Amino acid sequence: MNCYDCATSDASAAAVAICRNCGAALCDRHAWAAPQTVVRVQGVGQSTMPEPARRIVCTVCRGATQPV
Repeated sequence: MNCYDCATSDASAAAVAICRNCGAALCDRHAWAAPQTVVRVQGVGQSTMPEPARRIVCTVCRGATQPV
């Protein structure tokens, strides 16, 4: 599978990840990884896990979710 963003610019690069939001295949240049807090329901409340999970998104989805 090839990177979607590279293909739109007439380049070719192997995909190493899939965007969590839109599902586009991404190469290492276009993938962006960020920590994500994991919250689980436990008992009568919520419990935050000690280690964050990894969230990988494309540059378009990253720009759409960044605060202005």
